[in-house]
Amino acid sequence: KIDDDDDDKSLHAFFSLPQSATLLLRGSKNNQVNEVQSVDEELLKRYRQSCEKVNALPPTSDDRFYEVTTSGVKFPGLNVMTVVTIGVKITNQGDLPGYEFVLIKDSTYAVGNRLFVWFFNKVTGKDKESSNKKDDGDNQSTFSLNKVRVVVPTLSTENNTMISFESNPYLRVQVQFPSFLLKAIPGATKEKSEKTGSDAMRKVLDADGPAALDAFQQEYVRWLES
Repeated sequence: KIDDDDDDKSLHAFFSLPQSATLLLRGSKNNQVNEVQSVDEELLKRYRQSCEKVNALPPTSDDRFYEVTTSGVKFPGLNVMTVVTIGVKITNQGDLPGYEFVLIKDSTYAVGNRLFVWFFNKVTGKDKESSNKKDDGDNQSTFSLNKVRVVVPTLSTENNTMISFESNPYLRVQVQFPSFLLKAIPGATKEKSEKTGSDAMRKVLDADGPAALDAFQQEYVRWLES
């Protein structure tokens, strides 16, 4: 269905629904997604910085913010959760809408056995964070931009008149590796370690993206028919 801004069932109307962006953020692993209701100047500052670093469009007053808690990485007796704050912008590509998802900040915490949680906090320095809560973004290590756009059927796909959606994720990871750790691991270098981490996160994106887009399209069809 090609878009028409005056239509109550236009693509712009669907993209403007809060639950539409939530579907993509929830992903295939059913991440917990909560919209940030109180947006302060510090968050806006971090958002502007993140947009600049990944060459995203500048922030606007219409952008929304979400906190996404992943399903976590499980170890025996311990579950390491990641919470990311993401800015969401509705873009215009000609007459069609799109999304830009910009990672603003991320943090981790552990749940499970109290002794294991204490050890995790000691090793990662989480036990010291409470005494230094100021975070101006200088220590941000992960930068991400995901663009979602509408794909309109062409003459070569005229038998399929339903539009589809595709995403184009960009991910950059900067990791600070202690020098003693690099020396202790044979053949390890900062560049190799960063590439390994980036490749692993890319595999997660590649696995999760298609499932999230499929759920997004199914919801679009259901919404059109409702």
